[in-house]
Amino acid sequence: MSSSGNGRRRLVADRRGRAAPKKATAKRRKPARKKAAPQRRGPLGFLARVIRFFFRLIWALVWRSVAVVMLLLGLATGYYYMQLPDVSQVFDARNQGSVTMLDRHGEVFAWRGEIFGGEIDPTNTSLHLVNAVVATEDRRFWRHLGVSPRGIASAIRINLREGRGPLSGHGGSTITQQVAKLLCLGVGYDEAEWESEAEYEADCRRTTLWRKIQEKPFIFAMALRYSKSEI
Repeated sequence: MSSSGNGRRRLVADRRGRAAPKKATAKRRKPARKKAAPQRRGPLGFLARVIRFFFRLIWALVWRSVAVVMLLLGLATGYYYMQLPDVSQVFDARNQGSVTMLDRHGEVFAWRGEIFGGEIDPTNTSLHLVNAVVATEDRRFWRHLGVSPRGIASAIRINLREGRGPLSGHGGSTITQQVAKLLCLGVGYDEAEWESEAEYEADCRRTTLWRKIQEKPFIFAMALRYSKSEI
């Protein structure tokens, strides 16, 4: 304020030009949302939606089917694992000759030739013989879990190339699969069910799609129950 000539004080207006600036409130910026890709319209858009729907449907069916198959395979493997006997009970302890003689009904009536009553395993035979058997029958025997996908694919390719069915001719069987056939998948010989032991053994060696499916859990159970040397 300032004084005038008559003794009164003159009011001076406040200077508003130099007013203190207001504190700006900091505002958080929201992240920019990505704009959804515009959907195609017309026939091409409809076709794309149909293809996407069927792709999702097929994918859902595939992974659910695989999960169910793996569950059933695990249960079947566990069942066979519990049923497999000790390896000492699997060997045939009879003193049989090297030649088996059958009658006209297919029944065994005699054995002739050299007789060996002991068990042969990798510990009491030549290492060269073991390596020769593995190299001839199953080169990846020491590495796989009873089944060789590469061997099966190679056998199918050879069969198709030679004009046979995929399961005819070369079978791609591993040593473990051959032993599983000799054990007849754990099914013992029953005289009331089979006419002869020869018919029973022929059925054990018969190759069908259902038998191939049955072999897989039995083979996995053998690979878990017995060592490679015992197989």
